[in-house]
Amino acid sequence: GAALEDIPDLADRTWTCSGSVQMGDETIICSGTHGEQDIASAFANSCNVAFAQIAQELGPGTLEKYTEQAGLTGSYSISGLPTAKGSFDFDNITDGQLGWAGVGQYHDQVNPAALMIYMGAIANGGKAAEPYLIEKTVSALGIPSLPHLTRHTGQLIDGKTAATVTEYMANNVMETYGTKRFPNMELCAKSGTAEVGEGQTPHAWFAGFLQNEDAPYAFVVLVENGGGGSAVAGTVAGKVLDTIVNGY
Repeated sequence: GAALEDIPDLADRTWTCSGSVQMGDETIICSGTHGEQDIASAFANSCNVAFAQIAQELGPGTLEKYTEQAGLTGSYSISGLPTAKGSFDFDNITDGQLGWAGVGQYHDQVNPAALMIYMGAIANGGKAAEPYLIEKTVSALGIPSLPHLTRHTGQLIDGKTAATVTEYMANNVMETYGTKRFPNMELCAKSGTAEVGEGQTPHAWFAGFLQNEDAPYAFVVLVENGGGGSAVAGTVAGKVLDTIVNGY
């Protein structure tokens, strides 16, 4: 979102990934060697090299502003239960640390509930419906037994930016995750594989939303120490979404 709004020629730019890039005292290592790529391809490839360089270009002040606007540093109350705040440390940050922060490492921490709400905002033109707990259901699809007044957040992301991110997230599914894994779903998604310390298996993330009119749901899956985001968390998401959309 920050790059789309603060780098005017972003759509015309390319980044070359040879597997790593040196930034200050840090070597930013990528998961692959992606070659020359535009922003949509870099997003689909989860290219550390590209997004580390983009973070450096934007600078810590801009990243902090957009992180706060997205609601990722706040605490949401879900049916009266407070959630933990996210943490993004941009103070006195070096170029190398900023590069890692730009790809979700360094001191970046996000609450799954906040990320899910942000997914809902991207899907809904910038504002999201705030989630609530369903304590009792009357059907297998989870229809609540009691009516609920839907509340919405403020503007977490610009509407035009949200539309562009939606296109990129739909492209992720087509180009990287595979549409056959998600039958009859107009799925927009982003995977994440979050390193959590030496000797520990990374956390697996998969977040996104459906554009199906009869199933307008945002979601986030976090499998602690699960490994690959698309392979592990994406599979969990696919099974749940399959039941919602296809009924089996």
